[in-house]
Amino acid sequence: MDIKAIKELAQKYTLHELEACALDLENSGKCCCTQKEDIHDAMSDVLQSLEVRSLVDGGMSLQDAVREFSKRVRNVLT
Repeated sequence: MDIKAIKELAQKYTLHELEACALDLENSGKCCCTQKEDIHDAMSDVLQSLEVRSLVDGGMSLQDAVREFSKRVRNVLT
């Protein structure tokens, strides 16, 4: 999990734009949102950014949204 990349994507793009990036990655293997070479890493960052952005759009600050998302991931992994 690349928190820095997730935070940057969630801050820079809207929910709709991130969804379009995910579809582009799925369909063409290319993405306008990220420069990552590995398609799996790029998709992971975009999908995780979608979750963070949805929390931000729900009223959370970006920092709180990243913290909440990270907490949820840690809970799944433990």
